[in-house]
Amino acid sequence: MKIPAAAINNVLSARGLGAATLASRTGVSRAALQRVLRDEGELDDEDIQAIAEELAVPVQALFARETLPLFPAVDFRSANPGVGEFAKGTLQAIGFVERLSTTFGALGLDVGLDPSVKEFKTSTYSLKEAVDLAAEWRKNWGISDDEQLDWQDANKLYVSLRSYVEGLGVLVLHRQFKTDEAAGIYIHVDDGPHTIVINTTGSSKARKLFTLAHEFGHVLLRAEGASNPSVLKNRIEKFCNRFAACLLAPKRLIKKALTRFGYTPIADDDWIRLFAKKIGLSQEATYLRLVETDYLDRSSYERWKAKFNNTNHVPTGDQGDGGGGGSANPIRDKQTQYGSALLGLLARARSSGALDEIDIYRLCGLKPKYQDQLFGAA
Repeated sequence: MKIPAAAINNVLSARGLGAATLASRTGVSRAALQRVLRDEGELDDEDIQAIAEELAVPVQALFARETLPLFPAVDFRSANPGVGEFAKGTLQAIGFVERLSTTFGALGLDVGLDPSVKEFKTSTYSLKEAVDLAAEWRKNWGISDDEQLDWQDANKLYVSLRSYVEGLGVLVLHRQFKTDEAAGIYIHVDDGPHTIVINTTGSSKARKLFTLAHEFGHVLLRAEGASNPSVLKNRIEKFCNRFAACLLAPKRLIKKALTRFGYTPIADDDWIRLFAKKIGLSQEATYLRLVETDYLDRSSYERWKAKFNNTNHVPTGDQGDGGGGGSANPIRDKQTQYGSALLGLLARARSSGALDEIDIYRLCGLKPKYQDQLFGAA
């Protein structure tokens, strides 16, 4: 079957993949792919299906005559961010948001941001700007230092921040990327909703919290793409990391916590783990925050981080909370997966008759048997 060269080139460009990489991932002959890209060849149905699956697009996208509204995933892990090459799981997360955006855009649902979420424009990305912006948004969020220290719980802090961000019109979704290349993605496609996707693969509650705060920084900058807060090679990532750190743990909170719990900062694994639990942050964010507030030195932080022998030197305690596979409460699991903002949009679409329960299942995988309970809670 003949695929229009323009269509597949458009998809490959948005996905940041070349013919050689696509051939390697799908098992389709590189020579056959190159002929298709020159508009000189055909592929069988099995190869076409494999390509669509790897690129996380519907098969019909490979035959589109017009340019499709695909999300060009900028890779913020690089020194000079541009469209990057991502694994299949990351592309599937992007494809999921593209489907939502296309559907909600076509239905004309109101998916705009709250007017307060204005774009923060800067040419310097200075750390002072990040600190000041974080102070402004922590005040807007309404979390108090005492409340946070009373909780001593990253999950409670995450639920609070997620609820606040979703209330501003941002979808916050959980998905397993099955790779740790990106911790989160900020996506905005055409007239669709502004969306943050949190990668739950190998990520503790505290790490998800920091990723959410980091990606909210991307929303404020309107800097769309995939990032990993453990990889800081450009000024946008450094800005968003400092913003997230100060949003979650301003200097005064660090000082208050040390006084309240009677702690003296030391460069010790057990102490870092204990203090991180007290303030509700990941171990990496806690150690780095202690460096930024001059309680510990950077060289000790770098030695500590280098001990963790994984791709991005993520501390073992930040990689997961144990368990896995969901809880015994599927309704709660799905509320966590989809988030209140998305469930609210789906409920409105079904209530108005724009989508029925089967449409919703096909769109996002939410089975009809769960929809009534979830939409009532959204």
